[in-house]
Amino acid sequence: MSYSFFGTCYSDHQQFFDCLQTILDQTIRPNEIILVNSGEVNIEKKILEKIHNKKIKLVYIHRKLSRVKALNLAIEKSSSEFSFRFDTRSRFSKNYAEGALFALRNENLNAAVVGGVPKVLSSSSGFKQKLCAKIMGRSYLYFFPKHRNINYSGYSSSIYLGCFRTSTLKEIRFNEKEDILSEDSLIISDFLERGFNAYISSSIKVAYVCRASFFNILKLFHTYGYCRANTIFVSKKIFISKRHFYVFIFLAISSLILMNFALKGLIALPIMLLIFNLISEIIFYGKVNNLHVPICGTLCQFSWILGFLWRIVTIFRSNISKSNFIS
Repeated sequence: MSYSFFGTCYSDHQQFFDCLQTILDQTIRPNEIILVNSGEVNIEKKILEKIHNKKIKLVYIHRKLSRVKALNLAIEKSSSEFSFRFDTRSRFSKNYAEGALFALRNENLNAAVVGGVPKVLSSSSGFKQKLCAKIMGRSYLYFFPKHRNINYSGYSSSIYLGCFRTSTLKEIRFNEKEDILSEDSLIISDFLERGFNAYISSSIKVAYVCRASFFNILKLFHTYGYCRANTIFVSKKIFISKRHFYVFIFLAISSLILMNFALKGLIALPIMLLIFNLISEIIFYGKVNNLHVPICGTLCQFSWILGFLWRIVTIFRSNISKSNFIS
């Protein structure tokens, strides 16, 4: 039994070394680490210093590619039975690989890809940094998907990063039909479409370090919306899961009802979302003094909507950026 960690980096290469340390601390160490660096700074020598005497093979590729192509290049180089994806902001518990390998080899689960729900970490103790982490960790802002419920164990339509059977991943690969922004749910959708199971276990502990700027969080939600529209164009599926269908119906009906009260009635839509977020914050977190979280979260939701609409508007543009690394 062997496994590899594979991933990419860009201008965020400094974040990678903290991620690397959590990889090296695994109770079952990987036999290789595969990194495709699309940034300007060559960090191979520094990585080799970190893994010295660890008996871990480093496959380092310094080439400017979009993230999807970089990921596919990385998995081509994997010589292990299993391949675990990392992101520079990822932080793995010591038994992450142990739990993932157990789940992948569990015949009762029959899962070709497994993972855990990430805990969101603040980059520092500052107010803005904590606010950003709270926003990213509130599942109600995404309308309660399973893959954002930290206590969830079960099958899912999306998994953060993912731990794969290498042979299956090499066959399916990350989707390159559109060489632009993609998302985790698209690769999982491709697995599910071929009859494979994707499983989340609450015992597979993983975290990621949240961006420290609220402006960057707004950009990230904008990117999420852009990604969702792009996934629809690439996969030809409007709804990847039932939850997407239910959310669409809710928003569509709300908009139609409000339009009957004239176009100005649409102003009530953000108010409805804000009320939903405020109630969810109080019910699920019980902290009235954290009301700035749902307020800022509502702004993020509208940034998502703008990103989604922007992708639809730019469907025929030919000069879209070929890089999908998010700063």
